[in-house]
Amino acid sequence: MIELENTPGRKCIIGGKEFLFFSGYAYLGMSYVKEFTQLVKEGIDKYGVLFPSSRISNTRLKLYEKFEKRLSAITGRKDTVSFSSGYLAGKTIAAILSSHKNILVAPDTHPAINIETGQITNSLNFNDWENEVVNLINFSDENKFVLLADSVDILKAGIHNFSFLENIRHFKKIIFLIDDSHGIGILGKKGEGIISDLPKKENIEYIICYSLSKAFNIEGGAVSCSKEWSNKLRQHPNYTGSTAINPALIYAFLRSKKLYASQRKMLIKNILYLKKHLPPHILNHDSDLPVFICENENAEDFFYKKGIIISSFGYPDPLSKKINRIVINALHTKKDLRKLSPLSPKGAT
Repeated sequence: MIELENTPGRKCIIGGKEFLFFSGYAYLGMSYVKEFTQLVKEGIDKYGVLFPSSRISNTRLKLYEKFEKRLSAITGRKDTVSFSSGYLAGKTIAAILSSHKNILVAPDTHPAINIETGQITNSLNFNDWENEVVNLINFSDENKFVLLADSVDILKAGIHNFSFLENIRHFKKIIFLIDDSHGIGILGKKGEGIISDLPKKENIEYIICYSLSKAFNIEGGAVSCSKEWSNKLRQHPNYTGSTAINPALIYAFLRSKKLYASQRKMLIKNILYLKKHLPPHILNHDSDLPVFICENENAEDFFYKKGIIISSFGYPDPLSKKINRIVINALHTKKDLRKLSPLSPKGAT
């Protein structure tokens, strides 16, 4: 276990010593964007650090409505409901969907939306699951199904391909809840997340839930969906009984559209640079994710000796084989990336 002495960005402090930091999930590095920090401070001066009020109180901040409208615009959904965490957002919409009869959950789906169900599939990975699901739905006497999956397998550094949905018969009604915590703000042409890569079919309704911390640096979560589902969410005890997101962070978010876009451009440049000069001990999963898998089982020790911290832990439990990953962010420089290995000949850029 490595204990950090600061909130990491490009670097972290351990035992008073500085290390390059290639772990965590702060993809856009917003904690170290001075303009964003200044906006948070302005938000604190205007709204304080907390709005301690029931979400259904007769006194509400207009700020939250503007925030949810912005998220709806990003995801292309009719409405959005925000929560104090991504986990709570996922748990709440999953709880509402759990009353449905035919629920099919993809392997390794995040616990926030992983509903315990009587429906059993034999697949151990997403690719097998999608084929099994298509056959199960198409040849079933039932005509309405709920599917649940993550948009990204962050442990394997892969983006799931949802084109299999094109093969589901048009008269089968599908409600598909997708956890896009590692896609929102990163994937898509403008950071809209997985939504732009999903097949557009009249018989499939998408509900997108996500954490706001990975890209946007906001401690909170949200569900973007239809008005019908948002009404149900706003009546659920998890919403009515919980405190809203820090208003100062929302204030900063609403004024940071250009900052997010700028940081995302820098992140994409870093992803492309590392792909171009990929070290031999790193596996490229040919995706747009800022996450790269290390082949070497001893990668954590190898990089630590070089003054670099990577993501390394046993999965699905601490005693399992370690998954070693390099996670880059928008703050990293080319010099940082070159330190991962002799990436290119001297003088290469």
